[in-house]
Amino acid sequence: MGFSASAQAPSGLAASFYYGPHIPWHTLSIYDFPVVEPDQASGVPDAFHAQRFYAYVSLGEVLASRPYFKDLKPEWLLGENQDWGSQIFDLSSPGLRDFLLKQVIEPVWQQGYRGFFFDTLDSYQLVAKTPEQREQQRQGLADLINQISQRYPQARFIFNRGFELMPLVEAPVDAIAAESLYQRWEAGKQRYAPVPEEDRQWLLGQFATMRDQYQVETIAIDYAPPNQRQQAREIAGKIAGHGVIPWVTNPELDMLGLGVREVLPRQVLLVHGGSNERFWELSDAVRYGLMPLQFQGLVPDIRAINSSMPAGTLQGRYAGIVVWLEEEELADADFEAWLVEQKNAGVPIAMLGYPAVDPVGPNAQAFGFEGRPTPLSPPTVTLQHEAMGFELALPKLIELSSPLHNSSAQPWLELRAGEHTYTPAATTPWGGYVFQPFMIRSILPGEKGEGLDRWVVNPLTFIREALQLPDMPIPDVTTENGRRLLFAHMDGDGFPSLAEVKGYQGQTDARVLLEEVLKRFEVPTTISVIEGEVAPHGLYPKMSAELEQIAREMFALPHVEAATHTYSHPFFWYDAQQMPGELYGPEGQLRLPIPDYQMDPMREVVGSAQYINNNLLADGKRTKMVLWSGDTLPTPEALAAARRGNLLNMNGSDTIITHSAPTWTLIKGIGLPKGDEYQVYAPNQNENIYTNEWSGPFYGFERVLETFELTESPHRFKPVNIYYHTYIASKTAALESLLRVYRWAQSQPLHPVFASDYARKVLDFNTMVIARDNDGWWVKGNGELRTLRLPEALPLPGLTNTHGVAGYREDGPGRYLHLSGAAAHWQPGSDSLPYLQQANGRLTTFARNDDGIQFSLAGHTSLEFAIGNADGCSLNHNDEPLKPVRRDGTLYHYRSAKHELEELRLHCSH
Repeated sequence: MGFSASAQAPSGLAASFYYGPHIPWHTLSIYDFPVVEPDQASGVPDAFHAQRFYAYVSLGEVLASRPYFKDLKPEWLLGENQDWGSQIFDLSSPGLRDFLLKQVIEPVWQQGYRGFFFDTLDSYQLVAKTPEQREQQRQGLADLINQISQRYPQARFIFNRGFELMPLVEAPVDAIAAESLYQRWEAGKQRYAPVPEEDRQWLLGQFATMRDQYQVETIAIDYAPPNQRQQAREIAGKIAGHGVIPWVTNPELDMLGLGVREVLPRQVLLVHGGSNERFWELSDAVRYGLMPLQFQGLVPDIRAINSSMPAGTLQGRYAGIVVWLEEEELADADFEAWLVEQKNAGVPIAMLGYPAVDPVGPNAQAFGFEGRPTPLSPPTVTLQHEAMGFELALPKLIELSSPLHNSSAQPWLELRAGEHTYTPAATTPWGGYVFQPFMIRSILPGEKGEGLDRWVVNPLTFIREALQLPDMPIPDVTTENGRRLLFAHMDGDGFPSLAEVKGYQGQTDARVLLEEVLKRFEVPTTISVIEGEVAPHGLYPKMSAELEQIAREMFALPHVEAATHTYSHPFFWYDAQQMPGELYGPEGQLRLPIPDYQMDPMREVVGSAQYINNNLLADGKRTKMVLWSGDTLPTPEALAAARRGNLLNMNGSDTIITHSAPTWTLIKGIGLPKGDEYQVYAPNQNENIYTNEWSGPFYGFERVLETFELTESPHRFKPVNIYYHTYIASKTAALESLLRVYRWAQSQPLHPVFASDYARKVLDFNTMVIARDNDGWWVKGNGELRTLRLPEALPLPGLTNTHGVAGYREDGPGRYLHLSGAAAHWQPGSDSLPYLQQANGRLTTFARNDDGIQFSLAGHTSLEFAIGNADGCSLNHNDEPLKPVRRDGTLYHYRSAKHELEELRLHCSH
């Protein structure tokens, strides 16, 4: 799948060219020379202004579809390029050059582009036939480029060919690109064709001249069919072997192609349909499908089957398509045709629940489906994959929802009835499928309910095989520096309630929580209040002074950060927003009965945060988050309000796996995209769930320890999240269950963080870029998420020539790689250099030098860390030796009472 170690341009630089819709800015940012079509966006997003993106500009000709075409004077045009239907510029005209500078270059510069990729630089040769005419055009082009450079001295340039311009150009040129070194696209014949050897040698000669005489990089853009990814890799390797930067893509350049540095797509299209729930957020695709996708590093793009699908070529941009249907015959003809196109383009497809195409319709053959009659007698199992029967054995009485066979498939379940063979689960060359009842079934046939469903197929194994996922480093939000994360957060419900706890009768449960929990356990905790409960203009004005004082005392604690639990605590977000003046809706009470109030998402989120900032916080603290209330189904408008108010958000979903319900269907995803917004899910659930909606037993929250155990092994699915309401402190049994959970957490080797830190990691997960570079890897995020999980098939990094890798840990439920910042790249290898094996604090600095490492740590508790390969090494802090507290072979463990250690220096004599 990779390249040989020698297939690398000497500079180690990489380029990309993407002219399609929905520019993947994060993905392209991993390249040194990212080129995009500026008409596909309104400008470079603010987050990427620090990086140079190159805007495609046709400097030699223009299509009539360009907005400025109507303003061109006829005398500025020399003739037509009949192959493309475009008009060729007369660059000898000073008026045209001024026009292009003002009407083309200046708007692009204002959009944030600081680089330009100039195309069609040799178009004039189609119409300028005499040497004099060609020289006029050549000089005009050079004058225009120099003029642009003088106007914008920060600009850098890439030329498409334009070799003959280099002697005349004074502008800073980064690279010269040219199309078709090994394989070209013949537009007239609509086919790919090999480049003749004579043409290749001529182009290589030009490239060599450019590098030798002008010290610029050279880039070859070749073409290959989207479904021939391996062929594209081979072409890129050949190009790189000449010292040329490769980019291999489709003729439209609207897919994410590849070079020696190949981004491995993490986005997956999750198409859902057939749910009986009122809201799509409660569909099976969301409830059950998110976890196995996100745990394997995928980022879902979720769409209903009857909505529009992504534009452009998906190959290279999407890791695959998952179609999860809860009913049959939902796909219309347009969707089926679109799905066939994606299959032909080589995008892996997984069908779950029911077929995404009619198994006896016109598109069945494209997927190898062969319809079979419904069995007249119960089928018998003739072949069963080891991943089938995962949490629930196959039913003795088998009923087929989709009676079909697939002779081109690798069966995961094969049945026989009479003369017919049935294949309801299989992997195929195009992906794979599992149809009901062999995906998820209830342990009580015919009954539905939380905790009753079980996976019949191992979802991790099936998704990995069906989507043909490569072995790659997986961004992981559960861990940092080798330790499982720990944080607590509290929803402010019941803040005014009176406690039944001995010694606190007549006092609020909020006071109990402050004295018995928050002052005793210095676990980073995110505390929220409901403005409508604690404010003097809320429901309890006579208690407000007391409640606000308790909140101030809570927020003053150094290990507490502030959040809002909204203004009126919407119980049903969609209904409350749709019926802003009503107190009751189709499912019950919509919100707290605050007089003369109409529900408004901005008031609920930003307004309540401002109340907390202005009345409850001191010493520069600000509200960090909104913790969603009620059904925890915030509308896109509520999510947008949080983002505009600079508030992170969290809550929702129900991860409640226990020993009595030991099923992965109760391990949910990390968050949910909603249009342009994103809801971060709480990793675990609160005492309301474990006490049967606060009906008892009130000690039930201690069962969250079972959830912590089952989300740690055999896989670390979740961090440790102690999540509760204020009212948990109102009853003695409930309070004791919370204290037991805190005591357990204190005894574990965890990594404490705030909920806001976790939310930032989830958001970083969604945009982190992973790229393969020969046998090595490039990773780029925003610096919040610092852990990658390595599959067993991937070797550990060599530490000699790595960047951004502080160490690794292998003795847990996964192999975790520790990043020291936002970006990293490494090659596999084996050496005995020292490395950070684990720590309960964040790396604030890290550097490797000739005789050891230098690093700094900052945490929320007394620091603990371990260094591997530390034989013959000494650790110093402020020129004072720091002795290990214990040693395990070459692993040295250290401890400090301090929460922060700056400039730790490990000096090694070997």
